Amino acid sequence: MTRPSPAAALNGVQVGHICDRCSRGIRTGDKAVAYATYYEDDGWLIRRLMCDCGSRTIGLPTDGADEVLVKAVYWRGRLVGVTTVDRSRP
Repeated sequence: MTRPSPAAALNGVQVGHICDRCSRGIRTGDKAVAYATYYEDDGWLIRRLMCDCGSRTIGLPTDGADEVLVKAVYWRGRLVGVTTVDRSRP
């Protein structure tokens, strides 16, 4: 079974509004970076949300997990216009 595109799956997902890296508030219209992991039962789940201070590369992958970094616009509590920045698996 093919996994759904992370960008398509995370577009419109509801998220918090505090950066997990610097604790700055993220407001409507701000750019955001999200780190997500794929789980067989749940699909793509956001694990961290960061303002523009966030990393643009995954670094060392986690024991075979499919991980992704996406960038998006934070709009009224949701991620919109999501695009994939980096992914641990092609």
